[in-house]
Amino acid sequence: MLSYHELATIARDLANERVLSVYLDAAFDDPARRNAWRGPLDNAIRDIRRDVEGASHTERAHVERCLALLDHELAPFAGGVGAAGWVGFITPDGVRVSEKVPAPMPTMAVWTNGPCVAPYVRALKQARPVVVIVADASRARLARYAEGRLEPARTVHAHATIEAPLHMGDAPRLGFHAGTRGTTGRDASQSARHVGEDRMIDEVTHESLEMAGRDGWILVAGIPEVGAHLARALEKVAVDRVLRLDGLDVHATDAQIQAAAERGASQLRDDFEWRRVSEITGAADQERLVVRGATATRTALDQESVRELYLTPRFLTEHPADAEHAVRAAILQRAAIEEVFRAAAQRLDEYGGIGARLRYAV
Repeated sequence: MLSYHELATIARDLANERVLSVYLDAAFDDPARRNAWRGPLDNAIRDIRRDVEGASHTERAHVERCLALLDHELAPFAGGVGAAGWVGFITPDGVRVSEKVPAPMPTMAVWTNGPCVAPYVRALKQARPVVVIVADASRARLARYAEGRLEPARTVHAHATIEAPLHMGDAPRLGFHAGTRGTTGRDASQSARHVGEDRMIDEVTHESLEMAGRDGWILVAGIPEVGAHLARALEKVAVDRVLRLDGLDVHATDAQIQAAAERGASQLRDDFEWRRVSEITGAADQERLVVRGATATRTALDQESVRELYLTPRFLTEHPADAEHAVRAAILQRAAIEEVFRAAAQRLDEYGGIGARLRYAV
């Protein structure tokens, strides 16, 4: 799957070329509907051919060349795509992108200058990694979930060095004074365990931040005391990206960890989107670096002042040309792009379905 950087590179490289952009929705549980995308795709191809009927011979030849390449890419999907979605960017010179993606796409095909990248924003969500930490006092398991796959877990141990305590009946060690007041064997054992646990927490914190990257989610589960300690350490450097989970311990199966990763990431994502959209829609325009609505957002994009762009599925569906312009402009100014869902989408739709946080006032 393309990263944000790779999508931006494709958008820039193909900006002045004619591109056939194709998206497929293959997320069907019913095996009888595994090729349900075929009918809508055929309709879209028919529309493209009709639109270029009056174009030059070269233009029509380029369309047919791209459609032939598309047929070759889709041939293996007779029995189903095998993923939630598929994306292809094809030029007369060849296939530039052909990949399965772990998110359902709107089934569509368009022939335009430059690739149609706005629908791909939905897939970018799946590229954001989710790190799951399940810990007790002696060990922590770290697993990374991204693009629909769970990577093998790594275990970090609390290596506590605990010496056997001296008992009253033991022979005294050389240099040991029987009357010296000191810690009991239990105190020494507990102290060593705390040192080992603290060392483990430091190592897990560092490792999970590296695994999560700049914007990944981090989920913490396990025994309450250790989980709370880990969460506090992580929240200091991964603000709004950490969530405590219940119901998982260090013996959890991969299937349980993956289900928890999907559930926890969804909650963190919903909370994040709601906070951002609430900020965009909440206060007077002159009081904050935000804009909302198509006109104000386009002005901010044209002035290259956008730091984060937010769109809803409704806006992408009902205003595809405006959405495409917005996403391409945001990519060129290296702005973050989010398609928001559920409560955040409902709220943003009340203000036109699009908004942005800015680098500086427009």
